[in-house]
Amino acid sequence: MLIFQVRNLLLDPSLHIPVEATWEIDRVHTGEEEVHFLEPWHIQGEIVNVGGDALEFSAQVTTSVQMACARCTKPVQVPLCVTIQQRFAKDQASSTDPLDQDFDVLPIENDRIDLEETILHEVQLGIPMKVLCKEDCKGLCPICGQDLNEGQCDCETDSGDPRWEALKGLFSE
Repeated sequence: MLIFQVRNLLLDPSLHIPVEATWEIDRVHTGEEEVHFLEPWHIQGEIVNVGGDALEFSAQVTTSVQMACARCTKPVQVPLCVTIQQRFAKDQASSTDPLDQDFDVLPIENDRIDLEETILHEVQLGIPMKVLCKEDCKGLCPICGQDLNEGQCDCETDSGDPRWEALKGLFSE
């Protein structure tokens, strides 16, 4: 789907290839969690020749994901905007550009580059590890599971560490 023929770009460095696409992905796995996308990925960028047989793909991917609040587990819609920069080269070993030291350089195979894996990987890295439904989310009661944002429960939560019980008597006098 996102495979581009780059022969002309390799031959004429003044050219560039615009990349505009919409990619329908319902969900991805990030570690043990499954993240659901609420809208298609909108990809906008370009592929340019950065010298010799090296190309650079730069783009922005925008979408939104639904994740669970890290404290109360309510669903939260999170807008996502990921910036991507990826270098490609015909012969990775021959690259002498010091800027290539900052990039993982992927191969150009048969004068084509495949952007799917790069985009998928970068979007997965751009998904936040935790989200909150609101900054002051109180979370759930660890005893009964009551959502503390909706009201207090009757559970006693100040049990403390039993090893300190002997010291409590010192301050009650």
